[in-house]
Amino acid sequence: MLVFQDDGGGMDPEGVRQCMSLGFSTKKSKTTIGQYGNGFKTSTMRLGADAIVFTRAIRGSNVTLSVGLLSYTFLRRTMKDDIVVPVLDFQIQDDHIVPLVYGSQGDWDSSLKIILDWSPFSSMEELLQQFKDIESHGTKVVIYDLWMNDDGLLELDFDDDDEDILLRDQAKATAGTTKIQKEIIEQHISHRLRFSLRAYTSILYLKKYANFQIILRGKVVEHINIAHDLKFKKMFTYKPQVALDSQVSQ
Repeated sequence: MLVFQDDGGGMDPEGVRQCMSLGFSTKKSKTTIGQYGNGFKTSTMRLGADAIVFTRAIRGSNVTLSVGLLSYTFLRRTMKDDIVVPVLDFQIQDDHIVPLVYGSQGDWDSSLKIILDWSPFSSMEELLQQFKDIESHGTKVVIYDLWMNDDGLLELDFDDDDEDILLRDQAKATAGTTKIQKEIIEQHISHRLRFSLRAYTSILYLKKYANFQIILRGKVVEHINIAHDLKFKKMFTYKPQVALDSQVSQ
């Protein structure tokens, strides 16, 4: 399993359905990341066959908990013609977690059965247990049935570095270089970000924010401004070339 968790605002029942629906996006700008509404689906499915989402949100006086399952294994083995994404909702009433039924009770029960049959959790109690460490609000994404490479090994390497997650086929990046060149290349962030999740997340944000941090395998990711870490710098002076004929390209 691979677990991603945050303590953000979480998603209400409508939000989690939008997140797990193919092609849905509230981002209208053509230059905005996420405009096609498939980022969550394609990214989780690239890492593993199945993903289950736990999210808790506070909207006004309403506290809701939702569980959603996106399972390639379920769709393939049951030969579904349509993409079925079961979602369960709960709400807090008098400090108790109670089911929140939007459609029919039959639909709610059917979603529960699918999730219990095709997720790592075998009871509703086990599902609700996953909210214990989310606290008042936030989201947890559990990706399981991770993909293997051609050698039958996990594509992701969890063993070589206890504080990192690596792409297993990392050695190919320096093939054909001398030993000295290889040492120089491997020490630089521009090489490590190709296969190291810690290196990649360290340069993900240009600015360092006081109220935000990424924790990977129990250790905080140190922020790196990649613009300050350029190893081989060159400066080129641009000289515009005027066309020989009377027509100048714009």
